[in-house]
Amino acid sequence: MKRSFITVFAWATLGVSNFGQSSLVPKFSAFPTIVETTKAKSIDFKKSPEAQTFRTRLTEGLRGGVNFAGHFVVVGWGCGTGCISAAIIDARTGNVFWPEQFNALGVWYGGDSYADEPIAYKKNSRLLVITGVPGEKSDDAPEKPSGVYYYEWKNNRLRLIKFVPKPME
Repeated sequence: MKRSFITVFAWATLGVSNFGQSSLVPKFSAFPTIVETTKAKSIDFKKSPEAQTFRTRLTEGLRGGVNFAGHFVVVGWGCGTGCISAAIIDARTGNVFWPEQFNALGVWYGGDSYADEPIAYKKNSRLLVITGVPGEKSDDAPEKPSGVYYYEWKNNRLRLIKFVPKPME
């Protein structure tokens, strides 16, 4: 009897422990990359014609150096109240990437509540975290729910790895 109680207790403990681990959020350290000192001299406007519209912001961002995923630069700008847009520059080549998640990203939760850090990233990690509502390229796309989105930068794209909902307040 004592032995079966211990066995049941052990299985229950392991089950709860594993359940708790599945709800953990991704950590920057789980997506390491080597930081390079490379620096493109300029934005490649031929390969990224959209970049002309944001020439000043992108050029200033590139001057600031690598700040994401080893050799990339995340650059953002406001697009209205509770809204930001951004791009990712490859510091090796000057190519500009336009992830749809950065197209008019909503940082508003309702009332007067805004995300303190709507886009979080580190230069030694491929993990990028968006707090709010990621944008879409098309106007007819359904709006995504508000929350914390965890993406991995892989093959020059943001790949969603986890979403934690945070309802509008």
